[in-house]
Amino acid sequence: MAENDDITNDIQDSIDEIDGKVQNAASNVSRRDFVRGLTGAGVGGLIVGGGLGYLLAPKDAGTSGGGTGGGGTADTSDIKIGSVSPVTGPYSGDGQEMTRGQQLAIDEINANGGIGGRKLTLVIGDVTDLAPENYVQVAQRLVNQEKVAAVFSGYCSNDSTEFPVYADAGVPVFHLNTLQANVDYVTEKKITNIYEGCPTEVWYGKGFVPLMQAWIADGSWKPSSNTAAIVTSNDPYSISIAQAFKKSVEAIGWTVPVYEEVTAPNADWGPILTKIRSNPPGLIYVTDYIPGDLASFAKQFRDAPTQSLLYQQYGPSVPEYLQLAKEAGYGVVWSTTIGTLPDDTGKAFLDLYKNKFGSEAGLSQAGGEYDMVKLWAQTAAMAGDPYNFTQVNKLLKQVIYRGVSGTYKWISDTELAVAPYPDLVNDPSLAMPHLTYQIQDGKQVAVFPEPYAQGKFQSPPWFK
Repeated sequence: MAENDDITNDIQDSIDEIDGKVQNAASNVSRRDFVRGLTGAGVGGLIVGGGLGYLLAPKDAGTSGGGTGGGGTADTSDIKIGSVSPVTGPYSGDGQEMTRGQQLAIDEINANGGIGGRKLTLVIGDVTDLAPENYVQVAQRLVNQEKVAAVFSGYCSNDSTEFPVYADAGVPVFHLNTLQANVDYVTEKKITNIYEGCPTEVWYGKGFVPLMQAWIADGSWKPSSNTAAIVTSNDPYSISIAQAFKKSVEAIGWTVPVYEEVTAPNADWGPILTKIRSNPPGLIYVTDYIPGDLASFAKQFRDAPTQSLLYQQYGPSVPEYLQLAKEAGYGVVWSTTIGTLPDDTGKAFLDLYKNKFGSEAGLSQAGGEYDMVKLWAQTAAMAGDPYNFTQVNKLLKQVIYRGVSGTYKWISDTELAVAPYPDLVNDPSLAMPHLTYQIQDGKQVAVFPEPYAQGKFQSPPWFK
């Protein structure tokens, strides 16, 4: 328990600290900076394509392939890039989304000539149970044995155990672990090559409270009481979201009579639902992110639902969730800080995915991984040599990339995470949207923010 207390205290410190960063970060990211970048020299502020566009380096660009960017005979061998993904085990649904998104990007790049005439190949490192030692072993293999030019990961260890391996090598690493602690580690250690390709998890809790207040104000939601039951799993990511939400919702006068922590994965929600049903809250806020856990919760909740809005974080974005929850998921509200946009660019990607794999894409990992591979490939092409890590990382700090999940722009050269819109930056051309969805009649409907909303929030079917 002492260890958990330390984690919770560290998380609360991060939540308090990020409040102080909001005004500073927002002032550093402006439309003026965006326009200035477009007119500047080199790649500064460059918008890279419309998600499906791609720029190649000259095919006669010489490369040594040795990481120094020296001249010499052109290398025509394949360029290896690494995937750190849970392709087996309880997280394999997400792992499949990751590798499929990465492979789609590779296929498209290769069909257009690769990078400087060299094709890309994907090397997969399986992290089946997300154990820190597995992340380290995979990192060592990809860097030392496979000699990859870049690494792409949906998850990484919560304590950044593998980061020193990548930092020593200098190889660009992109992940969607959505954890403030990972960004803080990179900032504190002055690491220059590890990028979090989405806003961090604290924005889930901080961002939902203004949205629910708007629903209350316009009359679309009338809470049965100003109380919230918070259910979290026992990992730092879920706890951080729960703590951020608790702080934010209590700040508007709500109370939290139920705060429960479970060990994930979890199948038996009976004891927690008994507590919830004995004192029904206006809102049930679940921060476990495993699709199977969340589907199980929804089904058991719908056996005897309370007049409570049900929010479930991230997991419903994975197709596995609706396959398991079925109609029990109808009416559930969920959000993601990285999601394929419901616009023409996002729809083009979803069609591409379905045509390739014969199934619907999830709404988070596949698009994010696709974007990050394309972002890196664009920048590596500009550098002229994907193994010139110094130059590639330098250029990466300057790029603004508009992908299928929105705009990728790092908060700063040292805080290598993407800013959320509208939570931190009120400009969708300079930040990634924090998307909120509601499952309506079996369909995922984006209800916030504009201009990405497809519909309006609806009263859940279990409300009387």
